[in-house]
Parts: sequence; structure tokens; C-alpha cells
Amino acid sequence: MAEEGLANVFAFPDFNLSSKWPALPSKPEDQFFSPDIVEAANDRTDFDAINAQLPHTTANEFFKIPDALVLSDLNGCGNEDNDPNQTTEPLHDVTLPDLDIIDDLWHKGDDPPVVNAEYKTWEAFSSPNVPQPAPLFVTEAGPLVYDAAITDKNDPLRLRSTDHLIIQSNPYLAALLALTLGRGSVFFEWDTKKGTFIPAVEKMRISGYSTEILQGLQDSCLRSGTTTRFLSSYIQLAYRTRPIAAKVALAKVVDVLLLAIQQQFGERGKDVRSLLQLQSLVEPIESMLLYLRDLVRSISRMRTDEHVLSQIFTEAESLENEHSLLRALMCEVLSRVTEPWTDFVEKWIGVKAEGGVPLTKDGPGKSFVKVQNVSKVDDLGFETEEREYVLDETRMPNFVPSDIALVMFEAGKTLRLLRTHHSDHPLCHIGIVTSSKPPDLKWLFDWKSIEDLESKVIQYEKAMIQKIIEKSSGSMLQSKHKNGAISREQCMLQVFGNDGTDLEKQLLASIQALDQAPPIAVTQDVLSSLLEECLYHRGDHLRTSSSDFGLHWSLIPLHSFGPLVMSQARLINREYMKLLFSAHDLKEHLRVQKEFQLLGNGMFCSRLSHALFNPDLDTAERRAGVALNGGIMGLRLNGRETWPPASSELRLALMGVLSDTYVSSKSRESSLSGPEASDLPGDLSFALRDLPPEEIDKCMDPSSLEALDFLRLAYKTPAPLSPILTTAILVKYDRIFKLLLRILRMLYVVGQLFRDTSRMERQGRDPGNVWLRFRSEAQNLVQSVATYVFDTGIQMPWLQFEKWLEGVESDLARADTDISDARVVSPDEVREEHEKMLDRIMTVLLLRKRQQPVLALLEDIFRLILQFSRQVQLEVAGKVAGDASKVIIQELYQTFRTKMGVFVTVCHGLNEKEGSAGRPARRDDEERRSDDAGGDGNTIDRLLVNLDMLGYYSRPRF
Repeated sequence: MAEEGLANVFAFPDFNLSSKWPALPSKPEDQFFSPDIVEAANDRTDFDAINAQLPHTTANEFFKIPDALVLSDLNGCGNEDNDPNQTTEPLHDVTLPDLDIIDDLWHKGDDPPVVNAEYKTWEAFSSPNVPQPAPLFVTEAGPLVYDAAITDKNDPLRLRSTDHLIIQSNPYLAALLALTLGRGSVFFEWDTKKGTFIPAVEKMRISGYSTEILQGLQDSCLRSGTTTRFLSSYIQLAYRTRPIAAKVALAKVVDVLLLAIQQQFGERGKDVRSLLQLQSLVEPIESMLLYLRDLVRSISRMRTDEHVLSQIFTEAESLENEHSLLRALMCEVLSRVTEPWTDFVEKWIGVKAEGGVPLTKDGPGKSFVKVQNVSKVDDLGFETEEREYVLDETRMPNFVPSDIALVMFEAGKTLRLLRTHHSDHPLCHIGIVTSSKPPDLKWLFDWKSIEDLESKVIQYEKAMIQKIIEKSSGSMLQSKHKNGAISREQCMLQVFGNDGTDLEKQLLASIQALDQAPPIAVTQDVLSSLLEECLYHRGDHLRTSSSDFGLHWSLIPLHSFGPLVMSQARLINREYMKLLFSAHDLKEHLRVQKEFQLLGNGMFCSRLSHALFNPDLDTAERRAGVALNGGIMGLRLNGRETWPPASSELRLALMGVLSDTYVSSKSRESSLSGPEASDLPGDLSFALRDLPPEEIDKCMDPSSLEALDFLRLAYKTPAPLSPILTTAILVKYDRIFKLLLRILRMLYVVGQLFRDTSRMERQGRDPGNVWLRFRSEAQNLVQSVATYVFDTGIQMPWLQFEKWLEGVESDLARADTDISDARVVSPDEVREEHEKMLDRIMTVLLLRKRQQPVLALLEDIFRLILQFSRQVQLEVAGKVAGDASKVIIQELYQTFRTKMGVFVTVCHGLNEKEGSAGRPARRDDEERRSDDAGGDGNTIDRLLVNLDMLGYYSRPRF
């Protein structure tokens, strides 16, 4: 290169110069590729001889490490101090692979060398020229040595795997991946008879692993694959056989889970290169699949949705203290499986539209709402059957609290009554309800979601009350219908009645709407997101949720379903009760029961007493050849021999008694009378009671106490008032009316005794001391019992009930302005309070089952008084001799005194028993309700004060 200044772009610089590297030695023994090494390797003689013939760095500088890179020996001596003649034992992971590679290249020519795995150490990396000690363990020497030890006929490792087939690792891992997902392969196939996967190749393993080591992972994959096949068959069976809704929902959840597992496992399975990676992927999937399999098996024999939901809730509750993916998964499974049930509850309480055929009384019912024929007995006689909604407690999931379940059922039942009788009410229009945005009924598992639910419920309740108030002006529904009609007209292509311009606009708008691309809404499933976040990332949000103060599982159903159910029940009960007070006049119907069934109307009592007992009225009895004179007629019970009267006679005698004595509250306020006063609520009228044969025989005697037991008051409850004035309540009213009619007769009888006595005195006859004493004591007894019954037994409980009812009405008026503090009661609560009031009355009137002996004793005393009155009438009429009559009266009086003493003693015992702390251990439900209703247990002492204050019939007690 003489002319270095010239630029020759096509020249090869320094091409003719010799290499700068040291020249190779001329002797063959000093060269690196010595033929002696190859011969020695082929002869497989002594490795020491081979090591002795290796070239040394002192003789050959070609492969020498530069001085700058030479590290000091770990023992403190440099490499230059090593003895070149020292023989070291080669490391298996460094020396042998090099020899193997050279051999392959030397003999096979262009074939690529097979690179075997080597055992790498930091010592060999930092000091590559320092001889390393030989491996201590077989596993450190590489998989080939381990395989040689396993396949050795002597079986030094005692694994009994000498005849096992070695297969390639990658196909085996791919087969395990497919097996986990329930798919067969060359190595594993599905056995239809056994219903499980079996190995297609017996006694197989991969290089570097024994069969025992692989068996654990292989069994885990087999279980996962078999479980996947089982769950897949369950899904197909669930969709094909049309089981209950909860099982279909569970099958859908399992389907989504299997799809998510396949996606997650398939994506991560592509990166699997070792058994440890595969095991880390299979373990969480296996635990999840086995849990789902056990869950499916546990509900396989259940036949109702509620049993399935209860079982899933129990399984989820058992994972309460485990803050893991499985707990979060079961919460989501519970939410999804419960959706059909919550959907029905939303439709039942009226916050969601009923699609398809709505639930009516003509159908069989659904879920916990059962429709069945309910037998109703009218006054223990006429039995009728009506289709009614009945709460089936066996079909209610066990996680729903009993009070929430009862409110839920009553709210839906009252809503159906509201739809039947007031179909124009806003609560009956699902469009108005949904426009108020009621929250969904679903499971909530944290406090934050519960707080959000409560705020949404309050907003919904306020919105509904505002719309109900707007409805009262009469403009809301009209605007709704108008808007609905406009929207329908806008959706329809109107041809007739439109000009060409409007028709062209509608066509262009339709074409523009059809030209738009359909919306694509791709939302990822919650279960897929949960598995993606938590399946292989034991994650942050699980630890975060577990660190918060969680909700106890016993409170989750209450806080999840309670707010919306209670809010909807308040709205329905509030509106229905307001309609009962305003449109259906509930208080007036109750007042009618008080005035007529309980003889609270004085004018009615007087008219009825004269119509039944007054002998001075004209008879209504038909006689041959005798015409009725048209005057005031009565039955004349105390002055006739034939009994019972005919139905025509009853109609003539009792005509006008009810209509003339009833004055409605409106007429009373306006001081009006006339046709309005004759409109009796509930078509109240007199009727005949259906009696058994033995009681009919007692009614045939006009002088018996049971002579008027056939007479009753018939009242037909209006349909809107049926939740309050039930058949059972009317039967109780009838039992009370039957007893009060007997007391009314006894009052007339003792009054007649005084008139008969005065008549005898005017005739100049002496009735005698026994007569007078008997008359006075009988009058005192009857008047004391009547005062006790009407004042203490009826008036006091009724006044308390009226006061409570007025408070309910005032609270309903206050609920328009103050929702939170206003008390809203349901029709069933009014019915319960009404029934408690009647139970208290019946307790005071000795009509309870346990008081029957006391009442029978009092009735015996009444019969003695009736016999005395009959004897007095005969003596006054001169039909019996005076001496014989006095003997009979004397005997009657002695019996009367005896029975009065027993009665007073029994009443003292009742007073002391009720006043003591001890109560009977066993009591029926009616007695328990009467005791819980209020403190009327000691009212019998008020009767004793009038009867025996000074110990007339018993020894003094002071």
C-alpha cells in the first residue's frame, strides 16, 4: 500500500499481509485437533491418557484467555501458578458435552449437534478455567445419567421403572394440557364404560423424571379432565331435560366457567415448558372443578328451586372465613342462580313487569305463592270454597328471614287486591313504577353496596309518592297515555291523512335509521373477569376485600332483600289503607259491627227486644180463618206455646228493625234521615243459623235458654275489606251475638218479673218472701252480668281498638310529608289487631274454650230464672194452684242459691288464678292471643263486686 493517500474504494486493505495471531505449532502433538485424541476416544481406553495428551495453554497461545480477563484463583493463587503437569477430574456439565459435540461434528459431518442440558453453576461461570469438583447428585449430572440409572437392569435407584417407555417431553406436556381441558390425545383416551380418562400407553415417562414423580401430576390432570367431562354432560342434560329454573341457571354458570377456564388455560398453556409450570396452572383449576362437581352432585336430587338455592347458600356460607377465589366465585354463583327467584319476587311485589301469562287465582301458583281452594265456613254451617293466594313456607328459601318472607307475600297479595278494585292507581301501572327507577333485587356482600341500595330505595320511594300525589290531580295518567299514543304514532308509517311532504320525511327518517350500523356491545362476563383477575394472580383485590370489616352471612339476606321489599310493602299498604278509609269506609263497616253484632245501638236493642219478647204486640203467626190486623207485630216469645216461628213470621216481626235503627255517619253529621239511612253496609240482615240436630231440639222449646239460637245477623264482607273482615272474624262476631241475645232476653225476663209481681199485688195476692227474694237476686245477677258484659267486656276493648285505628289513619295522612317517621300498617296488621280485640271480648264474656265450664254454670242459673219466670206467669194467669207453685219456686230458689254459691266461688278462683304469677303450661293459640292482647285478665273482679261484695253467697274474704 504505497499510495495510502489515494482513495481506492475497491481495494482490500491488508489482504496480502500475514495473520496477526500466533502461528500454529508444526508438531502434531502440539496442535489442538490431535488425531491421537480421536483414536483414544474411539478406543474408549483411559480418560487420564486423553487428558495427558491435551494441549496446554503454555504450548498453544491460540485459545488463551487474555490477561485482563484472568481472575485470581478462589483459593488465593493465580492461574499462572498452576502446575501444568497436574491432572484434574473434568466436570460433566462442561467437558463431556464439548466432546460429544466434537465427536458428532467429526463423524456426522454437516448434521447439527445435539445440545444436551448442562448443570450450570456460578463457580464455573466466574472461573471457567478452574477445575470444578465432580457432581455429588445424579440429578446434577443431567437427565441422561438419571435415565441411565433408571433403565439399568440392576435398578440401583429401586424405582422399578426399567421397562417404562420414554417419550418426548413436548408431546407429553401437550397431552396433559389437553387432558386437563377434558380432551383426549395419543397418550390419553376416554373410556365410555368407566366414565373417565385412561392412559393409552402404559408405563410411560419422559426423560429426567421417574414414573412416580409424573404420576401425581398425571392423576391431577386426569381428575380435572374427567370432572370437565362430567360438568359438560351435566350442562347438556340440564338444557335437554328442562329441569327447574335454578338448575338451568346453575348449568349456565358452569358453562360460563368452563369457557373461561378453557380460555385462560389455553392462553397460558402456550407458554408451558416444564412440569412445574403445568402444575401451577392445573392446581387452581382442579380445586375449582372438583368443588363445582361436588356442588352439582349435592343438588342433583333436589326437585324445587328453593331447595337448590338453600343448598347453594349453605355451601357459600361455609366459605365465609376463606378469603379466596373460591369464596368470590361462590358469591357470584349464588347471585346468578338466585336470579330466576328474585325475578319472580320483583314481579310479585310489583317492581317489574310480568311477562307472558301473569300469576292469577285461576292458575296453580308459583314458587312460594300457592293458589288453592280455601274452605270458609259461615257460622259453622254453610261451607264454601274460594281460590286464594296462600303462603307456602316450604317453598321459601331458608335464607330469607321469616318476617321478610311474610311481608313479601302480603305485599304481593295486597297489590293484587289493589289491581282488582283500583286498576287506575299508579302502583298498578308498571310503566309508572319503572320510571321511578326501583333498584334491582340482588345479593349484596359488602357495606358499600348496601348503603347505595338504601339510598336508591329512599329515592324510589320519594319518587313514587310524588307521582301518586300528582295522580290525585288527575293529569298524570292522561299525560302518560297521550305520550304513549304519540310514541306509537311516531313509530308507525302513517299513509292516510298525511301529505307528500310528511310522508317523504318519514321515509327519509326510516332510511336513515336503517342505514346506521347496529350497535356492537361486547361486554365481558363477570365470571370471566373474576377468573382472569384472580385465577393465577392471587390478588390484590381479594386481600383488600378480606381486610375490610365484612358482613356476617346471617345478615346478608336481610340487607340484600329487606330494603326494597319493605319499601314496596310500605307504598302498597299505605295506598291500600288510605283507600280503605276513604273509598271503602272501613270505619263505618266496623261501627256497624259494633252497633248491631255487639248490640251497641240502644235503639236497635229496644226494637229487637220488643219484637222478640213483648207479649202485648200483635202476633205475626198465621192462623186458619184469622186475618192479620196490620198493627205492630212481634214474635211474643214469652206469651206463646208454639215455637219456632215460620220464616214469614220472622220477616213480618223483624221488618224494619235494622233499617230503622241504622243511621250512617254521613247522615249523622248532616242530620239527615230518609233513604240514605236504609242503605245498610254489607247487606246486613237477619238470617237463620244452621244448627246441628241436638241444638235444633233445644230451639223447639220456647221456655228454654236456646230458643233464639237460630237467629243471627248476616253480613257480606265487601271484597276490598276481605283482608280485615275475614270469615273467622265474622264467626267470632256471631258467637258473641248469640250470647248477647240470651242476655238481652234475660234482661227482659227479669223486667217482666217485676211487672208480674205488681200485677199479683194489685190482685191482692201475696207472692211470698221466697218469690220476692228470688226476683231481687235474679234481677241483681242479670243486671250485674249485663253491665259487666257491655261496659267492661265490650266497650273497653272497643275503645282501645278505635283509638289505635285513629292513630293509624293519622299516620297515613302524615306519611305524605314525612316518610321515614310515619308508621304504615298493612291490612293484615289491622286484621290481627281487630282479632285481638275480639279475643279480649270473648275472654271477658267467658267464651274461651277453657272457660266453657264457667259459662255452662252461668247458663244453668239463667235456666233456673227462666223456669221461675214461667212458673210466675202460670200462677199469675191462674193456671196452677198457689201452694203448688210456691213449693216449686222454693225448690228452684234453693237450687239457684246453690249454683250461685258455686259460681261465685269459681269466679273468685279465676280472679286469684289470673292475678297470680303462674300460668298454665299448655294453652291454645286463641288463649295466648287473648293474654297477649292486654291486661284484661283480672276484670272478673268487677263482676264479683256487684254479685258478692259482702260475701252473700260465700264466706267473707276480708
